[in-house]
Order: sequence, then structure tokens, then C-alpha cells
Amino acid sequence: MVTGTGGHLDGHGTRLTGTAALVTGAGSAGDFLGTGAATALLLAAQGAAVGVLDADAARAEHTRTLIEKDGGRAFALPADLTDEAAVGAAVDELAARAGRLDIVVNNAGISGEGGISTVTRAGWDRVFAVNVTGAMLVARAARPHLVRAGGGSVVNVSSIAALRGFGSGAYGASKGALQSLTTDLAHDWGPDGIRVNCLVPGHLFTPMGDHGGEPGRELRRRANLLGTEGTAWDLAWAALFLAGPESRWITGAVLPVDAGTTTATVLGLLSRMTAPTDGELA
Repeated sequence: MVTGTGGHLDGHGTRLTGTAALVTGAGSAGDFLGTGAATALLLAAQGAAVGVLDADAARAEHTRTLIEKDGGRAFALPADLTDEAAVGAAVDELAARAGRLDIVVNNAGISGEGGISTVTRAGWDRVFAVNVTGAMLVARAARPHLVRAGGGSVVNVSSIAALRGFGSGAYGASKGALQSLTTDLAHDWGPDGIRVNCLVPGHLFTPMGDHGGEPGRELRRRANLLGTEGTAWDLAWAALFLAGPESRWITGAVLPVDAGTTTATVLGLLSRMTAPTDGELA
């Protein structure tokens, strides 16, 4: 598997052999991978034929190339998630070229332009169009193919911004809506054998989450219960679990991938940061 920021995780295996997966927002540039690209690489390493859907054709092609260099099979699918016809065409193309569709990872998301007091109506609508409506359009276009495959798995990627205040405005609100969409789809599509779950990543060190330089990285490390830094691969491994057969009896779940950030209080984290070390106590 590709070695990049966050280290090398050898994820080759056979969990998903014979399946096809679609990952949105999976484009990349260089070796510093976001969650979509890492997830696409890992699903492919486990045997899935992967559709790399991204609004940027060059980024989609770059991830496809990385997958093929790693021995996997992939298709670049450039499409604007706000364009229903383009989304449907991309999903149908993957199903036709791979012969089936079993897994959808709705990873694509944009962050928006500030808090509620400053965001423009156009900015607000754009975030919801991509983060929520786009996920709905992808899932709805995929449903007939998932049913024909005998069921499947939809994994939506939310954010702890949906659960905690960050001043993220439309972004946090849209990610909360995505969690609600998850439970509603799980309810409606369960009889078809389609499982729908949601991952809630914390402060990951990714191209989208890289803010504040090294001081920012250190702060993010200390703002969780493990005191370690999460990367795109941590999200990818959780997505693999929900996509694969090991989670066959799990649906409607919302799983934090955040090193315990959302289980802690601000006071509790601050007390850990200021507490004396073992050496100081000795």
C-alpha cells in the first residue's frame, strides 16, 4: 500500500474480493492522502474494484493511478455531486464496468465559509448541496445496483463538528443532517439487505484538517483521550469494517473515530493537559 503521511499500513487482503465499491471525494494530489483516497486505496487492496468519484478529474485520475500501482483495480469517475444526472451516470458507469456495486462510501464534503453569523445564503446552500444532497443522490442512484447485488453497505462520513460546537456553521449542520440521513436510510433500506452506517471522524491530520502547523498538530494530539494523532488511514480502516462482511449485522450505527474526543468534557481535557507527569509526581 502507498506510503505517505501517517505511515505505511499494509492493508492487502481478500475481505472484499469479488465486490465493487464507490468512494466519493476520493481524489488526491501527491502522497498526503485525504480520507477518501485512503479509503479507496484500502478497499482496493482488499479486493474491491473501486470507483474514484471526485469533482476534479485530475485528482480522480491520480488516485486511480495509485490504486493500480498498488495492484488494485479502479476507475476514475469525475462528477459534480450537485448534478443529479452526472451522479447517476457515474454510478451506472461503475456498475457497468465492474459488473456490480456492493459498497458506497459517501466521503465527499466541503467546509464552507465561516460561522452562522457570517455565512452567505449561497455558501450555506453550497455546503448542504454537496455534503447532504450529494450523499443522498449517490445513495439513491446506487440503490438499484445494491439490490441487484443482494444487498450491500452504505457508509456515510460525518464529523465531530455535528456533535460539538466549533463555529463551523453550515459544515457542522450539514454533517448533523448526514447522520439523520443515515438512520432514515437504514430504516427504509434494511428490508433490501442494505446496511447504512455513519463514521464520525475527529481531528485527523489530512489535507483538509491540516491547520496551524506543528503547534496545531500538537494541540489536536492533546485534545483526545489517547494523546495521539489520527490520520486518513484510521478512518479508512473503520470504513473497511463497515463495508465488509464482519459488520453484517450492524446498521443505523453512528461510530466515532476520534480517539475519545467526543466522550470527554473540555474541563476533563484541560485537566489532563495541566496535570503533572509521572516524573513530576515522583
